Amino acid sequence: MQLNYGQNKKCGYEWGKEVEVSRYSNLLDPISIGKVELKNRFVMLPMTIEKVDNYHVGDDLVDFYEQRAKGGLGLIEIGSCYVSDCFNTTPKYHTTTGACGAWDDEFIPGYKRIADSCHQYGAKVAAQLQLCYEWRASGEDEMHSYAPSADVMSGPFVGMPEFELTVEQIRMIVKQYGQAALRCKKAGVDIIEIHAGIGYMVMRFLSKYSNHRTDEYGGDERGRAKLLTDIVDEIHSTCGADMPIIVRISADDLMPGGNRIEDTLKIIPIVEEHGVDAWSVQAGFHEAPRPVANALVPEGEFIDLAKQVKTVTSLPVFPGTRITGLEMCEKVISEGYGDLVGMGRSFIADPDIPNKVADGHPELVRSCIVCSRCLDNIFIGKPCQCSVNANVMHSDLGLPEDKPAEEKKHIVIVGAGPAGLEAVRVAAIRGHKVTVIDHSDRIGGLLNMAQVLNEKIENYVSYWQNEMKRFDNVTFMLKTEATADLIKSLNPDEVFVAPGGGVIDFDFPGRDSKYVVSSQDIKDMVSGKVPEGKGLLWRAAVSAIKAQGGTVGFMRMGLNMASGPTAVVGKRLLVVGGGFAGLETAGAMNSNREITVIDTAKKLGNGIGIIDKNPEIAKLKKEGVRLLPLTELVEVSKKGVATIRNVETGETENLEVDTVLLSLGVQANTDLFDSIKADFPQAKLLGDATTPDGKVFRTLEAVEGGFVAAMAV
Repeated sequence: MQLNYGQNKKCGYEWGKEVEVSRYSNLLDPISIGKVELKNRFVMLPMTIEKVDNYHVGDDLVDFYEQRAKGGLGLIEIGSCYVSDCFNTTPKYHTTTGACGAWDDEFIPGYKRIADSCHQYGAKVAAQLQLCYEWRASGEDEMHSYAPSADVMSGPFVGMPEFELTVEQIRMIVKQYGQAALRCKKAGVDIIEIHAGIGYMVMRFLSKYSNHRTDEYGGDERGRAKLLTDIVDEIHSTCGADMPIIVRISADDLMPGGNRIEDTLKIIPIVEEHGVDAWSVQAGFHEAPRPVANALVPEGEFIDLAKQVKTVTSLPVFPGTRITGLEMCEKVISEGYGDLVGMGRSFIADPDIPNKVADGHPELVRSCIVCSRCLDNIFIGKPCQCSVNANVMHSDLGLPEDKPAEEKKHIVIVGAGPAGLEAVRVAAIRGHKVTVIDHSDRIGGLLNMAQVLNEKIENYVSYWQNEMKRFDNVTFMLKTEATADLIKSLNPDEVFVAPGGGVIDFDFPGRDSKYVVSSQDIKDMVSGKVPEGKGLLWRAAVSAIKAQGGTVGFMRMGLNMASGPTAVVGKRLLVVGGGFAGLETAGAMNSNREITVIDTAKKLGNGIGIIDKNPEIAKLKKEGVRLLPLTELVEVSKKGVATIRNVETGETENLEVDTVLLSLGVQANTDLFDSIKADFPQAKLLGDATTPDGKVFRTLEAVEGGFVAAMAV
């Protein structure tokens, strides 16, 4: 089967402008913050993306923000502009090391570079002034952790604060904020934002949870807000009354005994007496018992906080916690939840969202999949990464549209999963001719199964389907097995092999039992194939999927059926594998089932990052999933009894099961590559097929491999 996507269509966003613009037209309306006019309602929220050189702005950070300005953003906020001297220190809170310094005039040129590069595309720039948990008065002093009250634990990695701030020290901090704001103004920054949320220093003063002071900086709302209002006054003093100020606040800090929205509604008017220009509304502390940013949090969970803030202010308000897609952005504006809409990770994933909306092609937006891989790095002081945008990790390689190939080649790519598709995208944009071979009847590879288990992948699969239609220099050969002879007949200049990882399996008594299902079986079923060795039940399930057109919703419903004529996964389910794949499977299938997850590892969650691991495990436990580390599968009897054994004690247990699902992830897969490499020694192996032993490769590693390989041709 041969398909040529994108006939008579240009490789760009300008083709086919139709009615889609009006669908999100509210997002394109201009608005002002103070005297600064923004061209649209899109705000890139401040994030500490760890792209600094010893607190200095360098080429990498300038390029990062310039890309987003070029992509059409109305306002770009520079994350974590630190007001206190951090030179030659080792902060306990790792994220501090990735901040942009703002405590000395030597940082002004870096901010000017960001402002100038963004202004040329019509974007305005805000600098978010920041003080986390650690502070010193000057570079001559030692850095220590401080707090409004020394009896309350500080944020992540910090422990109990070493000191409680004195009034004299608070006044020093206020001066530092004022001087930092003045430096940003001198650099051409348009707006100052004060970070008064998520449990950092200013929020710790605002919150009843962390502020137990009895002096002028504690007590009622006015006292707890005094640090913030003093900072606002100081910025007006140093920068003038015309310098717009945004306050980013956690309207509900989600801490026991902390601030609720009712407290915030009292604080807002107090702060406005001192002259601010907009409110950025978020939720939580970093250490809050309730997660706020990961995939377990429903999209739009906290937008009503902004709507409530709007009841006590006439200033622009925008929510900025757990907003991902354009539908939610439109809802925020059209239904009055906010006047602008703030996103961080979505603009990391796709810098061009505003332009794609303006050009009438929202279907080409590369959606954030809310995997938290960016936050996993940032939170421990490592440079930002992104599962769907490899340029974030490899800005030194540039963008494909800026690096046309000097010599146009014919590239054959085996495999249409995320690694192969990213290689297709990059190579096609650079001007190469590309032929893609895949045995499936659709593109996407493992993403097609992943979107059934995880609905947040569904938009990403749709993105790839639409993105591939842009190119008239790409040919897809689907339902086609790749062989060396076929590839030779295509006469390629380069060959990339991205066949996907090999599904990890193992042998045990009862492996061939009707009760045992592997993730390969599920993968085959989702792709419309009857798994090898499976009988009538599986044929019926595959036929039902095909009859429904293979829709994701139908397949998701089918996997959640624990009984019935086409239920391939029964009610009593034993999942073998407690890493990323196994826990995701348990979470996706935990509807009307009794689930046990086992793994030989001492700790579950291999392959899940620091942001998601503990919340995911806690959620499964709360839902009644039985989680057993240090446990192996011994055998499965003909009567549906699984014997499991603790690998330390040797103690065994028998479980009556309807299904044993092997979900151990994937491993290196080089068989096809080795057969091709014999004829094409320069062939490159990409994606999950390169997974090292003991490691878990996910979308990020696949996309990164495709990007790097195609940029090198």
